[in-house]
Amino acid sequence: MYQVLDPIDGSDEAFDALAYSFETFPDAAHVPIHVINPTKKRYEGPGRAEGWLAKAEREAEALHERAHEMADDRGVTIAETVTERGPPAREIVAYADRNDVDHVVLGSRGRSRIDTIFVGSVAETVTQRAPTPVTVVRNVGDDDAPPERILVGVDGSEQSYDALALVLSEFPTGDVTALHVSETSERDADAILDEARRRADERGATIRTEVERGDPSRTIAEYVAEHEFDHLVVGRAGRSGWPRILLGSVAESVVHRAPVPVTVGDG
Repeated sequence: MYQVLDPIDGSDEAFDALAYSFETFPDAAHVPIHVINPTKKRYEGPGRAEGWLAKAEREAEALHERAHEMADDRGVTIAETVTERGPPAREIVAYADRNDVDHVVLGSRGRSRIDTIFVGSVAETVTQRAPTPVTVVRNVGDDDAPPERILVGVDGSEQSYDALALVLSEFPTGDVTALHVSETSERDADAILDEARRRADERGATIRTEVERGDPSRTIAEYVAEHEFDHLVVGRAGRSGWPRILLGSVAESVVHRAPVPVTVGDG
């Protein structure tokens, strides 16, 4: 059964992401995970560490109870709930590595809102390092419906075609547009989009294709907003061949820039 890992930290953004995950993957086995972060412990004097941990564990139980209530309301299956201790991004990635996780869905920011403007936030680190596709959810509010209009960026790399395959597999009823942001010749753009259509045809799917010019990450993010897409999918690494750990790639940039949930496919 398809398994989705859902990190929750108690923030509104995390539970918005959980609701989005439940609505987007209603047939999956969901695993909410909460990570108790020892570095956030307040100093409370000698001998208070055990009391702090007990309180943190009670808070984790309350978060998992809320997750179960949300799942019950939607008829969604929770396979198990998990509580770990350590740096949150590391523990989330480690759990995904150790277990049969197919997808990670998490909020774009947690309790510390300033995290989103610094390299090293939980969402960014998980996006870089997880062994699975990662969806970073933002700006859904009460509208947690599954995506209907999906944009996928294609640049001619296998990672971008893998991202297209992911879209067609996970969102088979979606209205899909493949966008190529051209930095080369029109002939290259035509060839890239012809290949995207061919791969869609092989799956019995029909997609739209579009070409724009400009900086890829900025242009993709602007195109999403201007054309009212509700989900964006990109490959983790593109033609540049940059390793996924390297900051500054198109994938990592659009996670910051795009005003809708972004799925970064595993390449």
